[in-house]
Amino acid sequence: MKTPTTIKLEEAIANAEKFIEQMQQMDDKKLCKHIDLFQKQMQMAYKQNNEAAYKLLYEYEIQTLRARMRKNFPNENQD
Repeated sequence: MKTPTTIKLEEAIANAEKFIEQMQQMDDKKLCKHIDLFQKQMQMAYKQNNEAAYKLLYEYEIQTLRARMRKNFPNENQD
């Protein structure tokens, strides 16, 4: 049986492009705050040995970083 976190991870991966495009519309400061928050939550998940939560947060962080890069460097091929 899949956990809610595992289901969220699968959804995040499946919808990555859509989420990245949505996040590109966000303010850069907001994206930075999201990245900081994900990193703090990843540290907590790591300390708690919560691998599923860590993987989900890592995916969120990567998508947010990609959105920020595409927003700030639209003519570059980052991916």
